[in-house]
Amino acid sequence: MKTSCCLLLLGFSQISFALEPLIAHIDIDPRYDVATNQWTWKLIANGVDKNPELSYMPGRDLPSGPTAARTGERHVRPTSSAWDFLGVASGQNLWIFTQLNNHYAWLGFHDTQLSFTQALQIRLHSVEGPAGGVFSLYNASTSVLLNSIDGISSADVFSKPQSHAHMNWAFSKKGMWRISLTVQGFLGSNQSNPSAISAPVPLYFAIGDRAQWRASQFTGDQVMNDELAGDLADPDSDGICNLLEYAFGGNPLSSSQSSVEHFGPILPKVSITEVGLERFMQIQFYRRISSSNPEASYNVEWNSSLQPETWNTGGVIVSTSSISSKWELVVVRDSQSISQATNRFVRVRVTGL
Repeated sequence: MKTSCCLLLLGFSQISFALEPLIAHIDIDPRYDVATNQWTWKLIANGVDKNPELSYMPGRDLPSGPTAARTGERHVRPTSSAWDFLGVASGQNLWIFTQLNNHYAWLGFHDTQLSFTQALQIRLHSVEGPAGGVFSLYNASTSVLLNSIDGISSADVFSKPQSHAHMNWAFSKKGMWRISLTVQGFLGSNQSNPSAISAPVPLYFAIGDRAQWRASQFTGDQVMNDELAGDLADPDSDGICNLLEYAFGGNPLSSSQSSVEHFGPILPKVSITEVGLERFMQIQFYRRISSSNPEASYNVEWNSSLQPETWNTGGVIVSTSSISSKWELVVVRDSQSISQATNRFVRVRVTGL
């Protein structure tokens, strides 16, 4: 679903500790304490322990390349009905953190600790993500291990191999996801002497540039709450919704008028310029460049009234100045002179893609 916003303003500020991106070889490692009958979870990212509640796995919305040099997580569903569990039609896009190394965020399971002689039972506890989205965990032979296409049931459990193992983590939509798992082990033979079932562990996946920005701004407690972290939310009450904060380089939790991304003002600036004997309104604003795959479109719209149905896209692009690999400064001039209208208004419409 596409979301559009236009501007306005006010103020508030707060500090939060956002999720940390893990671009690494990542192992999920549930650990059991026999003395307390309690489980703890950690992620091991390139040998460094990380808290899953404070971390996320970033996913690129770029076409995947050859196995030896993958560039992204976006794949296309094959035609066989064996792939129906993925939740998208044949030929449609889906996003997969692959079983083979994707050279970005490559997720698997650590070796099972030696106190367990049987496979651990990993259960799917909950799936949160874009509306209508489907999550699947499967291996290379399309053996489905966990899947949310028909809801979550007691069948959503798999026996994790004793050794280090990777699987395919598939998502039918890009965006922000939280996949929660539980684990149980058996200290005896043939699933005897069972351990306690662990509390659910959240695993965060941010697929695409906008989702990664969202994860970089909010905590695990906040990030899945659309009333706080969604496109149309305005948690700092400054009149700029989160989609516009993203599009113009703002901070959704601070009412600062300057960007820490491009170091210019967040809000567009309107001025009057002369061309020949005529005067024209013009607007300048910072935008994410298209080559950075920003998942947002920018349209400058003009109006001689504030009637909602009379806004028109247009104008003359005066200049486009590169600021960095992700940002540019754009100046657009009205094609209608001030003398041709009693009133003239301009806005930037941003649409999430």
